[in-house]
Amino acid sequence: MQVTRAEVPFDLLRVAVSEPVPGVRVVAPVGEADTATSGLLRDAALGAVRAGPGNVVVDMAGLTFCGSTGLVVLLECRDAAQDAGVGFAAVGGPPIVRRVLEITGLGPLLGHRDSLDEVLAAPVKR
Repeated sequence: MQVTRAEVPFDLLRVAVSEPVPGVRVVAPVGEADTATSGLLRDAALGAVRAGPGNVVVDMAGLTFCGSTGLVVLLECRDAAQDAGVGFAAVGGPPIVRRVLEITGLGPLLGHRDSLDEVLAAPVKR
C-alpha cells in the first residue's frame, strides 16, 4: 500500500497511513492531536476504515499531545470501524498520552495495546 501524507498549517500534525502487512492499515499521527488538527486525523483514520475489511491501528508513538478532541476523533473512528466490521486498536504513545488514556478510562475502549508489534503479531478481533 502506498504511504500518503497530509499536513495542516504550521506543521502541527502529520499523518502517515501504511499497510505493513496485508489487511492491517496503520495510521501514524506525529505531533499534536487537538482541535486545530483533529480533522486531519479523522480523515486519515476514517479513510483507513473505509479501505475495507481487516484492521486499523492508530500508532500514537509520535504524538506529543492528545487533547479531548483527539480522543473524540479516536472514539468516532473506533465506532466507524465497528460499524464496518473492521478491527480497531490504538497502540503505544509517550507517557503523557498514555496518562490521558488512563485518566479518562478510554484505553480499553480504544483497544489500546503497548506496541504496534503486539498488534501485528496478534491482529485485532472484530
